[in-house]
Amino acid sequence: MTTFTPALEQLNVYLFQLINAPAAGIMLRVGTFFASDAVALFPLVLLFNWFWRGEAQKKAVLYALFSMLLALVINITIGMVWQHPRPFMIPLGQHFLYHAANNSFPSDHMSLACAISFSLIGGGTLRRQGLALFAVSVLVAWARVFMGVHFPLDMAASLGVALVSAGLSLRSVTAVNAVYAYVYPRYHALFAAGIRKGVIK
Repeated sequence: MTTFTPALEQLNVYLFQLINAPAAGIMLRVGTFFASDAVALFPLVLLFNWFWRGEAQKKAVLYALFSMLLALVINITIGMVWQHPRPFMIPLGQHFLYHAANNSFPSDHMSLACAISFSLIGGGTLRRQGLALFAVSVLVAWARVFMGVHFPLDMAASLGVALVSAGLSLRSVTAVNAVYAYVYPRYHALFAAGIRKGVIK
């Protein structure tokens, strides 16, 4: 396992101790929801826009998926060359959420959540939904530190990963149009009955 410079590591630990839950209490329910359950909102938003919105929204979903994929690749690459322990592996602070003892830097949850949020915001078509999801992303970041499975710098790095992945995704116009041209006719054929009835689009 590797660490940051002494100054950064000290800052990381200091911020973690400020945020980390001091003991069991009602806030743990809030923390558990945002650390685990709230991430389900992101695929639900994408599914809604794919099945019940028009072509522009469907393409926005594809940009978000591209952004997620890029964020995951970046995180895996970082993890191959830089591995930082989670707080409970040191051990440090309180730990209220089960997690495997693997690399904490950057956070996959935060990277993927913000990759979706930033691509929707940057694309413009679903900007309001993207802003709402980014607000949820901030709460996810707080919760995963609060519950003791991440450090604050893991979340800061995830913002950078998501910005890069969303920026690259939004420049992939040709690729997204090609994927849409391939996927939509097959989707239309598979769900033809529902589309004819107006149940989905």
